[in-house]
Amino acid sequence: MTTIAFNCTPAALDKEMAAAYCSVGVTMFEQMVQDGTAPKARRFPGRRRVAWLRSELDAWLADLPLSDLLPPDNTGAKKPRQARKRTSAVI
Repeated sequence: MTTIAFNCTPAALDKEMAAAYCSVGVTMFEQMVQDGTAPKARRFPGRRRVAWLRSELDAWLADLPLSDLLPPDNTGAKKPRQARKRTSAVI
């Protein structure tokens, strides 16, 4: 039997992958799907599995309105710690 390895991007994404793909958290993604502002998942026939089509997510993301807002200052980078003031004990 021959094994073939595929090196490609998946066409269908599970919930966690779809949320990460859209740059939002899972909770926010679930809320947007429930509100109808994000695409609904596709159900695999005869299975208890759903997935989001990457092509539908791409189309939805491309249709989002443009923003005039700049990215927030918080980039997730660790902030430098300030040196603690040491007090010397006077005897």
